[in-house]
Amino acid sequence: MDVQTRQQIEEAFVKISRAAIRKKIYSLRAQQDGEFQLARLFQAIAVSEEAQACRLLVQLRGQTGKNTQNCQTAFGEEIPDLINHYEGAAKIAEDGGEKAMHYAFSQSAKVQRKHLSLKKNLDKNSGLKTPYHVCGFCGFIMEGNAPANCPICSAPASRFKKV
Repeated sequence: MDVQTRQQIEEAFVKISRAAIRKKIYSLRAQQDGEFQLARLFQAIAVSEEAQACRLLVQLRGQTGKNTQNCQTAFGEEIPDLINHYEGAAKIAEDGGEKAMHYAFSQSAKVQRKHLSLKKNLDKNSGLKTPYHVCGFCGFIMEGNAPANCPICSAPASRFKKV
């Protein structure tokens, strides 16, 4: 793939990924305001934009590999890179006096570390068949049942989504 095309794909991926998340937030706001059809439209657009982002990512990274390769990429490269990024961003936010962002970045680093521990647990218990519950605020994942409160951000159990 030529450099310019790759650059365009990368830029489009970032933009469409950001747009999809924003549409989800817009949907929540419309729902809170009682505009349910608008909320559904924003949600549908978010799903559409997520599909577009996936399509672009496949072009950037090629087809997915075997599970061992995908695990190496996710748990050996991407997650550790995110942890390092979040920790660096937390330090910059702290140095800049941005307490809220310092906490947000620090919490995100903790969540990513939890992802690594979940994979280790799965490796130890390969026959594990348990649901996961994801905190809708910070992204923390809990095996089994949702906690009464998120151990990372203190969100109530009602904010967890079963996967």
